[in-house]
Amino acid sequence: MPETKITTKTNLTAAFAELRKSNPLLDLETRKLANDIEYKVFKSAPKTLRDLFDAIPLLHGNFPVLLDEGIQLSYEETIAKAKNVANYLTAQGIKPGDRVGICMQNCAEWIIAHLAISGHGATSVPLNSWWREEELKYGIEHSEVKIIFLDKKRYEFIKDLPIEKVIVDDDQVDGCTNFSATVEGSCDSWPELNANDEDVNVILYTSGSTGMPKGVMLSHLAVINSLFGFYTFGELRGIIHEEELLGVENASILLNVPLFHVTGLITQFLLSMLGKRNIILMRKWDATEALELITKHKVTNLSGVPAQSWDLLNHPEVDNYDLSSLTDISAGGAARPEEQVINLDKKFSIPQSFAWGMTETTAIGTLLRGNDYLERPNSAGLCIPDLTEIAIIDDEWNFLDVGQIGEMVFKSPTNTIGYLKNPEETKSTIKDGWLKTGDLGYLDNEGYIFIVDRKKALIIRGCENISCLEVENALDKYNGIVESCVCGIYDEKFGEIVGAYIYTEDELETDSIKEFLSKYLANYKVPEIFKFIDKPLPRIASEKLDRVGIKKLLTDK
Repeated sequence: MPETKITTKTNLTAAFAELRKSNPLLDLETRKLANDIEYKVFKSAPKTLRDLFDAIPLLHGNFPVLLDEGIQLSYEETIAKAKNVANYLTAQGIKPGDRVGICMQNCAEWIIAHLAISGHGATSVPLNSWWREEELKYGIEHSEVKIIFLDKKRYEFIKDLPIEKVIVDDDQVDGCTNFSATVEGSCDSWPELNANDEDVNVILYTSGSTGMPKGVMLSHLAVINSLFGFYTFGELRGIIHEEELLGVENASILLNVPLFHVTGLITQFLLSMLGKRNIILMRKWDATEALELITKHKVTNLSGVPAQSWDLLNHPEVDNYDLSSLTDISAGGAARPEEQVINLDKKFSIPQSFAWGMTETTAIGTLLRGNDYLERPNSAGLCIPDLTEIAIIDDEWNFLDVGQIGEMVFKSPTNTIGYLKNPEETKSTIKDGWLKTGDLGYLDNEGYIFIVDRKKALIIRGCENISCLEVENALDKYNGIVESCVCGIYDEKFGEIVGAYIYTEDELETDSIKEFLSKYLANYKVPEIFKFIDKPLPRIASEKLDRVGIKKLLTDK
């Protein structure tokens, strides 16, 4: 029977209260953390990632957990390899809290290395595998990693750096340990020493497109509470909508974004282990390969960025593939255009999900699914009640009322403890447990958040504020426009005017587009500069639009 009930903040809160009575594992307690701020945390959750890895078999037994290029590993096999690598780290003098880097494309070795570092109690530092010499040198030196796991391609960029290297390729490289040597052996246990729950588990570098990237420090407690928060969302959907998200038979997920990104690491990799899903690993995104993998392995969960959903929706041979196993098509990182939400529903009739979150929030933030999403396709959803809070502030940190636009702030035990070696940025971003997100938005009466724009991306034309997202949503309705990116372009008279960079496979006329936009936008919001390309728009490593690069392309004559 079609779903009719809509989730509200009220019934979500009531469902969580009911859930905590029936499932003590998801009960909450108030706890004051090291920053002297009180948060609600999961009372009975494992304290560290090692504890979590040991608890998962008690919940699920053994199960297929990782498929990489035709090689299937079970949970037991994967953890056994990780324990061997963890003991190798101890033999090399690595202690809990020491930093160990990872820099390679998505592969089984990446996952095993991260499990090993986390289970050991050291701090994992996944470095952007799209970086080159100078960027990698910065990341390695800034984070002070003592050992790095990498593939041969990345080795070529840092071979001269004086750091111990473990290489995953089969070829022996002088001065490097081969990864195969670290997984050999039969260690039945983790090293004796371990981290504490408020110690840093992972440092993720933000994929910013200006300045040097910031190292976001996430504790074991933050990662585990994020995972349990996502798990709770699935249980709450079951209570409110009688749908099954977590107990799906032979569940599997296509891991299709970089593992060094918080989406790949938290919501696709680690959450799948907690949720008993087989991870079907993609080394890089390819729509045809994705369709083949979904069909062959009967994938149940498809996640990623909106552009990937669009790739599948518009694939010329999509109807030749069997996608009937899919139970969910989810997206995050950027909002789906409203038209894409509608078209995906018409094409596939598969429930869609959307999640807003940040590296700084350990991926968790707000969530939206099913009819809730179709009813509010421009919303980012609701936050998990009690565990997390979301609010809107003005520039003086005054909290605003429902419907008022300001900067979104987020309070959660999953928030970063700060930026590595950057106390000034930490202080300006976090206050009384609230994290400034850099997103402008507003809350409605039901608690749904609506993101208007990135605060720093707001175009100010004369004295008028213009939302890039609003203009992009209007452009994306125009027949023939595949994707658009709107930026403010310097103008001597107005300060900024609106520019649009557009991906299209057709010959489009700017006058026609302007006339079309006049139905949706005030005249001052209509782009004055247009540039067209016949290929997807440039992106940064997290698959978000490279707005800085695109702005330069729009500015260049």
